[in-house]
Amino acid sequence: MSFYQAQIYKNVMEALVAEEIKSQLNQNPAYRSQKINITEVATYALNRVPPLYASSQEGLYRQKQRAQKEFGQHLKAAVHKGLEIVTSKPLRLTTPLLPEEDLEAEAQLARMALERLPMEGELF
Repeated sequence: MSFYQAQIYKNVMEALVAEEIKSQLNQNPAYRSQKINITEVATYALNRVPPLYASSQEGLYRQKQRAQKEFGQHLKAAVHKGLEIVTSKPLRLTTPLLPEEDLEAEAQLARMALERLPMEGELF
């Protein structure tokens, strides 16, 4: 695997939203006594801010600067609203997504099962 094949990309907004959630939770004592699904708050906020991807350290720095300058207030408002909504309906029944490595293992099992199936027109 070459260096560029191993290279990854990141949505800078994910880290900034996580930081803002932590900040707002620490500033508001009312949230401390509640069980809050942080993932749902983050998802809510991320769906309301633009994605800003980076594939290098320099790009990561530039995108963070841009995010804070252009979208800082919008990001804070999105997190605030997400906290309001999630805390007003804390007991939503949902099935969480699996981490990527679990999904890859699940996909591998599905591929193996498909390989064992007879092809169209084949006799059993």
